[in-house]
This record gives sequence, structure tokens and C-alpha cells, in this order.
Amino acid sequence: MRAHHEKSLSQRFSILRNDFSSYYLMINTMETSLILMILQTCCFITAWLLIDRHVTHHGPIPAARTLNRWHSRVYSVLSALLLYLTLSPTHDEAARTLYHISKFWEYIDVLTVRAGGGLIDLHFGFHHLTTPYLTFFRVLRNSEGWRTFTALNTAHHALMYAYFGGASAFRPVLDFTGCAQLVIGIIMEATMLWSRDTDEVRVLPHVFAAGLLGSYLVLWAREMTMRRIERSEVKNT
Repeated sequence: MRAHHEKSLSQRFSILRNDFSSYYLMINTMETSLILMILQTCCFITAWLLIDRHVTHHGPIPAARTLNRWHSRVYSVLSALLLYLTLSPTHDEAARTLYHISKFWEYIDVLTVRAGGGLIDLHFGFHHLTTPYLTFFRVLRNSEGWRTFTALNTAHHALMYAYFGGASAFRPVLDFTGCAQLVIGIIMEATMLWSRDTDEVRVLPHVFAAGLLGSYLVLWAREMTMRRIERSEVKNT
């Protein structure tokens, strides 16, 4: 009886030790990934500042606008492929990983726009800086319900970057698709939060995602308001 009790305790200790090792490995891997992401962001900001300084003093970089146009066309096609993978239940892990990586690819958009002499407004800059962290916490690390927003986002990007690449026919729908993806994403996160318990590990990714999506929506509304004001001023002059 005693030997059986000692064996049971040993098995429980072994299970706890394995669980702790797995948890430690997961946390350590996440910290390493975050450090790499922060380093990538720092490199991006450094490149952005250097390009901004060059454009300010020497003017736009030749061929930057052409490069941006071709980058937009390529990213439009890649977004369409990501949409297909997102909607395919057999490519879950690959789709989530590629979707996360694609947010670093969007850094090129900021750099080529600024290199061509364009200005980076608050919405544009903040969005591109923070989306890799949104996908890291909400798609890679906590993937529950990830497909709906990701599908809407990749569909919007396929249309938007096609427009940036020269397909002007898509322009009328972009304001709707841009707003709709954010509103639906916020509603989804709020719904998941409402159905959650008080476990912080399960709640925090949804809080983080809802907060970022809400910030994007506020900045988008600000941008739309500023555009309307500019158009009305042009009409009045």
C-alpha cells in the first residue's frame, strides 16, 4: 500500500515537472520571439528615420514610387493567397504563421511611400508599427476565432493594395471594407471577452486585440474626417 502511494506521488511529481518544463519552454520561446520582433521594429524605425532625413534634405528617391507600385501589386496577390489559406481548414498553422510574417512585409510600404516623397500620417504609421504585435498575441499565441478577422483583413488588403498598384476600380469599396473589418473584429473580441471567465491568461489577448482594433478605428475615423474637411476647403476656394 505504501509502495503504491509512493509510486502515485512520484508519477504526480513527474507530471507536474513535465508541465512546468513545457510551460517554461513556452514562455521562454515567447520572450525570445518578442525580443526578435522588437529588434525588427527598431531596425524598421531606424530605416524610416534615415529615409525621412534623406528625403527632407535631398528630395524623393528616384524610382521609389515605381517600387511602391510593384510592391503593392505583389502584396495584393499575396493577400489573396493568404485569404485562400485562411479559409482552408487544412492550412491552419501555415496560414497563421504566414499572416503574421506578412505584417513585417508591410513595413516596406511605409519605407517606399516615404522614399517617394509621401507623408506618413498617424493612422498609417501607428497601424503598420503595431499590427505584428496584434497578430503575434491574437493569431499565433491565441488563435481562437482568428479566421473571421484574418479573412476580412486579407480581403481588404487584396483590394486596397490592388488599388495602390493602379486598379482604381476598387477605390469605392475600400472605405467600407476598411471600416467593416475593424467593427466586426471589435465585436468578435468583445463577444469572446463577455463569454470568458476571470482567467487573465485567456482574457488578456482579447483585451489587447480589442484595444488595438479600437485604436485603428478611431484613427481611421479621424483620417476620414480630415479628408472631408480638406475636400470641403478645396470646394470653397
